[in-house]
Amino acid sequence: MRKFNTILTAAIMVLFLIHAVLGSFQMLGVGNTVMKTLSWISAGLAGVHMLIGAKLTIDTLRAQKKAGTAYFRENLLFWARRVSGFAVMVLLFFHFTAFGYYVDEAYRLRWFDTGKLVTQIFLVITLAVHIISNVRPMMIALGIKSLKEWIGDILFVISVMLLFAAVGFIVYYLRWNAV
Repeated sequence: MRKFNTILTAAIMVLFLIHAVLGSFQMLGVGNTVMKTLSWISAGLAGVHMLIGAKLTIDTLRAQKKAGTAYFRENLLFWARRVSGFAVMVLLFFHFTAFGYYVDEAYRLRWFDTGKLVTQIFLVITLAVHIISNVRPMMIALGIKSLKEWIGDILFVISVMLLFAAVGFIVYYLRWNAV
């Protein structure tokens, strides 16, 4: 199950990065791509990832309890990964509801106010924490031996794309709210 979750995570990362770049261009007013299918596939895979992550977390906690060790204090990174993943799932709800809805088969945009901007920036931050804290274990699980050669490049690319997404949200907010 861990190997499947690793492969699933890699697929989610690719789809997320595509979604972030295309969505940012769309929010910047450059291009008009239809991302509905990509978005729903990503959401479905993220849901499966969440369920597997919850099961693996429960299994880990049971094993720790059985072994009689106090896991929380000794491994805060483990909990940072779990809490950031949970925060991403909560904030994804706000992401799903932030942009639009359908009325009689016509897509209507929602007003993008300050509250929506704040939730989307929080989503970017929690994604950064979750992704960055999990890149190393994912690479190890994928069998990548030499982490030093890749980790800096991967973190840089992810950071630039997350910054691009944050700028996209801010520009989109300004486009809605500029006087």
